[in-house]
Amino acid sequence: MNVIGIKELQTNPGKLSHSLLNNEYMLITRRGEPLGVALPFGTQLLENGMKNWVALKAFQAGDLSLGQLGKVLGKNKHETLTLLGELNIPFADYDLQEDLQTLDELFPA
Repeated sequence: MNVIGIKELQTNPGKLSHSLLNNEYMLITRRGEPLGVALPFGTQLLENGMKNWVALKAFQAGDLSLGQLGKVLGKNKHETLTLLGELNIPFADYDLQEDLQTLDELFPA
């Protein structure tokens, strides 16, 4: 396994490019602790889980709906919600204070 520190990556980015061009992955560290992994992009990567990970991140960012996420994952709504629960990813994003304010405006005391 190839390992590169974040400072070395900044001063020698060609080392990362060389690794990826040789179809190798590289562990990126900061102060000796794992920070990330750089992987060569290809069909095999997508077929072995990257697509699902990217879809989950896109859902978290609000770029995919729950239905779209389910389609990408090949799961029905219940299975998708179960998976999100297992991964501790909230499926609804709302501001409670904003909702309470709206209720106060709709139903004044």
